[in-house]
Amino acid sequence: MVWEVTHDALYLGYLGLAQGVPLVVFQLWGGVLADRVNRVRLLLGTQILTASVLLVAFVLSVAGIIHIAHLLALAALSNTFRAFDEPSRMSLVPQMVARERLPNAIALGSIPWQAGRMIGPSITGVLIAAFGGTVGFGLAAASSVLALVMYSRLRVSADAPSPSGQHALRQLYEGLHFVAHDFVFAALICLALFNALFGLSYVTLLPIFSDVYFQTGSAGYGLLNAAHGIGALVGTLIVASLAARFRRRGLVILTGAAGLGLGLVIFSRAPGLGLALPMLACAGFSNTFYLTQVSTHLQQAVPDHLRGRVMSLYSLCWNLLPLGGLIGGVLAAAVDARFAVTVGGALVAANALVLLASRRLRLL
Repeated sequence: MVWEVTHDALYLGYLGLAQGVPLVVFQLWGGVLADRVNRVRLLLGTQILTASVLLVAFVLSVAGIIHIAHLLALAALSNTFRAFDEPSRMSLVPQMVARERLPNAIALGSIPWQAGRMIGPSITGVLIAAFGGTVGFGLAAASSVLALVMYSRLRVSADAPSPSGQHALRQLYEGLHFVAHDFVFAALICLALFNALFGLSYVTLLPIFSDVYFQTGSAGYGLLNAAHGIGALVGTLIVASLAARFRRRGLVILTGAAGLGLGLVIFSRAPGLGLALPMLACAGFSNTFYLTQVSTHLQQAVPDHLRGRVMSLYSLCWNLLPLGGLIGGVLAAAVDARFAVTVGGALVAANALVLLASRRLRLL
């Protein structure tokens, strides 16, 4: 919608800024709150607010009065609520699943998201081409309401976290101190940070690839998203099936990160969809394959009383994708979108190769 309203790559970067700033400001406090209150109730509250924002966007779009200022403001609001939603949702997983089943559960739990990424954009791209962006907001609002209904039926047997008596600021410091003084946790979170800032920021620039480089419009945009989703879904299924057999998880993680970076570099130079689609599928596979392993290790290793704060820091890193979109948008405006994706992929691969020098990580 931002691209349709402005046709300016810089505004795609501004969209990333509007989405990313609330996450930076509030995500860590969301983790503190998830360690202090009933996580199910927190999840319901944030979902109600998110659904309300999407309904407002849908109504404005139907009325034909939606402008760039509306889009940026609504993006900022929805991501403010998301900052408090994700730590509670991620922290609930070990309360519902036995620890030894976490690797399979985390992988299986990402399948609906990956399937949605594959199916949703491919269908919606065609619908947007036929009816405009309003249909996208309508589907998003309906999905959010459905999620709220499902969350309302959630029952968790474990006790809700109870306040420790510490000041919230002290609790925040405790979580950051724990990560900063554990090399493995810090390195894994650094991988997620590079992924968001320099890797998956290409998603923001896909409208330019589909419109300018490949000249395929909204349908091509849907296919590009679907290609990434197909690769991600395959990676998820493999992890869900074979998670217990991985002996060198650290080596798998670092190899997957390097594969993501290399796939993006090749995609950025693709002359058409014939090469772009399989490269995005490879990137999606590598991305999901290694990030699922990162998430699994963090969930298994983090102490229960710190779970909300540590997972909020992790989710903050890969939720900085909008800020990565700002970096990508600026580079695309200064040079071009191909250059922006090339730089991002190269940085992700270089970071993984540097971390390969750590024996502690390779033997994880």
